Amino acid sequence: MDDSPRIVMVANARIPSERAHPLQIMHMAAGFASGGATVLLAYARRANTAAMRAVSDPFQFAGVPSTFALIGLPTVDAIKRVTIDWPVLNQGPIRLAAHLLQLWSFAIAALTVVRRWKPHVVYSRDLLPLTVLRLLLGQPARFCFEVHTVPRSRLSAALHLWAARRMDAVIAITEGLRRWYVEAGFEPSRLCVAPDAVDIEAFADRDRDAARAEVGIPDDAPVVCYLGHLYPWKGVDTLVEAARCASTDVQWIIVGGIPPDLDRIRAAASDLPNIHVTGHLPPDDARKYLVAADVAVIPFSARQVISREHTSPLKLFEYMAAERPIVASDLPSLREVLHDERNALLVAPDEPSALASAVDRLLTDKALAARLASAARLEVESRTWTQRAAAIREFLESVPAS
Repeated sequence: MDDSPRIVMVANARIPSERAHPLQIMHMAAGFASGGATVLLAYARRANTAAMRAVSDPFQFAGVPSTFALIGLPTVDAIKRVTIDWPVLNQGPIRLAAHLLQLWSFAIAALTVVRRWKPHVVYSRDLLPLTVLRLLLGQPARFCFEVHTVPRSRLSAALHLWAARRMDAVIAITEGLRRWYVEAGFEPSRLCVAPDAVDIEAFADRDRDAARAEVGIPDDAPVVCYLGHLYPWKGVDTLVEAARCASTDVQWIIVGGIPPDLDRIRAAASDLPNIHVTGHLPPDDARKYLVAADVAVIPFSARQVISREHTSPLKLFEYMAAERPIVASDLPSLREVLHDERNALLVAPDEPSALASAVDRLLTDKALAARLASAARLEVESRTWTQRAAAIREFLESVPAS
């Protein structure tokens, strides 16, 4: 690659979105651009929620500079048909066919854009469109797949590996994902581990009292914060039970979530006055609750492989950047960044009493809380999106073309 490569990022995602992965993609595009690359992010133009349609500036919403081109590509939005227009069809083979039709139409639209741009690198988290581009593109380019999870069935895994072997490089967000590839026979030299990152500048102001004044939290209330989605593997059900056995003086604030998971958690916490569930908020507003907190928690469950081995949660690095003491489940995925008694307290997953006890310890032992928070903040300062993008570019330059 030359000193100023052209990078096309291909994302079969709604932008803007209330979900985490489009935010991650936007930050990576800005990270590549900050390193001197010319970047185009091509995303799927699909039906969006009313709240997201009201967003006038997707760059401002995501909290990234407008240093890259952003283009929505037309697709056959069959997913909308089976989820919104005709939900009775949203099951089994019809749902699968709708997803495949949308994916293929997006891939063909992306092919047109990539041919026009003639990039040095095509980068994506979506393996099917990336594979179509790899097979049909008639020009030299490096193809890079960023993997966040892997299939569970034997057939899906075989197809996944067949496609991944046609990429020049695979970027795994955890060691657990890299290990899966190596054990499946993938060439280790074309694998790179790059955990997710954070926008450090978004947490330049970490004034707890000022944040509390903005969101209406009393100065003297002990506050525990969870930030993010509420999928079952995220372990928020354990958090609710921890709040049930903790002191009623402690306020537990759950920031984020969309239906149906939001409905599930609100129902579970309906009898607990010390739990407050905000639902989805714009990233800037969500961060205010985190900065206002005394303790931040990651109660991920050990019952699913994605939480045990594969996830590199954005919230983890935001907690560290906010300089708030962390209580997290003791899982391999989180131990890649967190270390018990050094930059966090790690507790047995799926055990409410263990989570509640660790939270109480941090609320009581202010010196310990400050030490862990300070250590986490110091460590995360080298985990910016710009540094992640630079490491990935350096790795791509070292890998021979496939």
